[in-house]
Amino acid sequence: MKRLALAVLGAAVVGLVVVVNFTGVFDVTGVRATGVDRPTQELMIAAADIAQGTPLARVNTGQVAESVQREVPAVSSVTVQRRWPHSIVIKATPRTVAANVTVDGTVRWADQTGFVFGAVNQPRKAVPSIIMRPRFGTDTSARQAAIADALTVARALPAPVKAKLARIEYRSQDNIVITTTSGRTIRWGSAADSDRKAVVLTALLGRKATVYDIRTPDLPTTKK
Repeated sequence: MKRLALAVLGAAVVGLVVVVNFTGVFDVTGVRATGVDRPTQELMIAAADIAQGTPLARVNTGQVAESVQREVPAVSSVTVQRRWPHSIVIKATPRTVAANVTVDGTVRWADQTGFVFGAVNQPRKAVPSIIMRPRFGTDTSARQAAIADALTVARALPAPVKAKLARIEYRSQDNIVITTTSGRTIRWGSAADSDRKAVVLTALLGRKATVYDIRTPDLPTTKK
């Protein structure tokens, strides 16, 4: 009796596997993307590259998520879910524009991590403008780290400076310079000790000067 029960159970499992994988009963008939705008949704679906009629159980959701993440830079995270009996849903979180970044004369967007993405020469309003002077070539990791340093400085700036910020110029790791719309220049140095430098700068802003040098926050200087 026990053997008969096991045989029946085994046959049922085999039958289920056949139905799910080979009969078309649970094939993909639709792929849907959510969480982003329509143009990005279309890019995500194209990057997923899931053919109609693929057995739903055989869709590798991890690989699909990796492909979408790689091919669609405008999204910061991706999850892929099966929706039985016939659908795949791709959920994404869009990247937030933290700055307009000029690299080699071209303006792009960057998120809070320094990752560059988005449209070319279509700057967003109400975010800092960062000018990158070094040429990074294909070294995107070094570029991202440099932009992240500039964003660290941007976040630390005192409110009066943020309100009149014209641009942040990244000349090198130890030479970040801020320019305001009122014509003031702030020599910030590196992104290290940015919170302390912000406190020192706040104390110096009461002085009438055109240049504020806080590269060494313990020995700040100003120039008229």
